[in-house]
Amino acid sequence: MGINTQNYIVHGAGGIGCVIAGRLAAIGRNVQLVARGPHLQALQTQGLTLTQNTEGTWKLRAESSAHNLDIDDQTVVLLAMKTDDTFGAIEQHSSLYKNLPLVSFQNGVTNEEWLSQRGYNTYGCTVMVGAEITQPGIIRHSGGTLLELGNWPSGTDQISEALVADLSTSGMDASVDDRIIDGKWGKLVRNLANAYLALTNLSVQEASCHPDDRQFIADVNEEAADVLEAAQISARTVGKRNLREQIARLREPGIWPAKPTVTQATRSYPSTWQDLALQRRRVEVDHFNGAIVRLGEKHQVPAPLNRVLRDRCISAAKNLTLPGSETADSLRSAAL
Repeated sequence: MGINTQNYIVHGAGGIGCVIAGRLAAIGRNVQLVARGPHLQALQTQGLTLTQNTEGTWKLRAESSAHNLDIDDQTVVLLAMKTDDTFGAIEQHSSLYKNLPLVSFQNGVTNEEWLSQRGYNTYGCTVMVGAEITQPGIIRHSGGTLLELGNWPSGTDQISEALVADLSTSGMDASVDDRIIDGKWGKLVRNLANAYLALTNLSVQEASCHPDDRQFIADVNEEAADVLEAAQISARTVGKRNLREQIARLREPGIWPAKPTVTQATRSYPSTWQDLALQRRRVEVDHFNGAIVRLGEKHQVPAPLNRVLRDRCISAAKNLTLPGSETADSLRSAAL
């Protein structure tokens, strides 16, 4: 494959996938979508509409399977579905995807590990973008444009560099990361709080305001820091602070006021909260908190808060329990 990678398939065209698709389409790249359900029907009939931090409408080809799309040797597949949907989707498309670059715009490290173990041409991307489907075919880009991308588990090549160039041209804050595995583990730690926000019904903007919430998240992150240290895994965080420094910052006393520009309409919620609110019956937390629990068991480092968050969130999803069923105190009691 040459450096002009201009044919993109976004497989799993939900919130984040559609933000990336719209941005790439806006700079003239050929973008095709794989989606499902009413959202797919709306994409086919009305096109893709993005609002708030990205605005526009694009009529892009959308199908339920990539077998119905145009694929050539310049095609790059951007994976943006939930982790549990990755395995079946890739197996259904193995004949198409076996020689194509597959870029995981997904949280956790499960996707890249699974793909690379099966010999796929695997790339990873640390995604700091918030987005949600507000109604079929319409996506609200609630915030964030940062994307760090590289070969899995490390390195870069013409494909990753060309994709970063396209994403940068589209207005995303994209950069090449030659140690993407470190960045993805760092983002996994950040995603450990998703279950807490979902269970306690907090937006991203509210989560750091009250010291009780910050203390809980700090304790969850400290469990992860201890586990990763025992496993000799490097987790690089986004920003100026390392993981231990971020934990110390969360433990600082006092109420941190929310930004006055944040309103109910502009609040953002993690996808785990969206899963509970929309009663989708499944959440991704076993690939976040569960990964820390299993790694802790392997290295004999306890992670009780991560275990409770995983178990309570999975149970809430199965029982169609809406966000707000737990508090920091109830979760701490369950971890004793």
